[in-house]
Amino acid sequence: MNIEELKDQWLNDPRIFSIADKLSFDQPQQIQLNGLSGSAPAFVLNAVFTHKNAVAINHLFILEDAEDAAYFHNTLESITGALDLFYFPSSYKNNKNYHLLNPSHVMLRTEALTKIAGGGDKKIIVTYPEALFEKVLLSKQLTENIIRIKQAEEIRPDSLMELLVMLGFTRTDFVYEPGQFALRGGILDIYSFGNEKPYRIELFGNEVDSIRI
Repeated sequence: MNIEELKDQWLNDPRIFSIADKLSFDQPQQIQLNGLSGSAPAFVLNAVFTHKNAVAINHLFILEDAEDAAYFHNTLESITGALDLFYFPSSYKNNKNYHLLNPSHVMLRTEALTKIAGGGDKKIIVTYPEALFEKVLLSKQLTENIIRIKQAEEIRPDSLMELLVMLGFTRTDFVYEPGQFALRGGILDIYSFGNEKPYRIELFGNEVDSIRI
């Protein structure tokens, strides 16, 4: 039996219908599932997510800690192949020092928040209590802080770099992690917190000649 057959079996289970139906109610529901082991929770949650009764519902899965959340996210990702599945970690390298940011974690958080703020298709977020305790920008503020650059438009590099610094970016010779930017001649590299790879913007004077990853 392959994964697709297992997914179909779970999806057609009457207990999945009951769970999805209760989640569609306006009033909060308390549902307890017992006897699930291994990857069974991921199959159950995939079936609920894809069920027609839960078609418009976002899902937030809270695991006990970072390790459990990362493992569950990877399992769910391999089963669902979902594009709107996000891991939402803490911003910091460890819970003993809240001054050491983990840039890759900040990027993952920004990606999830940006997608949620943008609406559209329903989303799945996998996280843990420590990550949820951190304050985040309101949706409106997040949208207002997005910098949009288009090909063939005129920009002012000095003003753009000042804005990047105000938003917490650091100027470096070469970008290698989120939160950095570099200007060398007519090439401006920006490693956004909202993308897995940095952007390269080629300028012809002050005109944006090309934008690529």
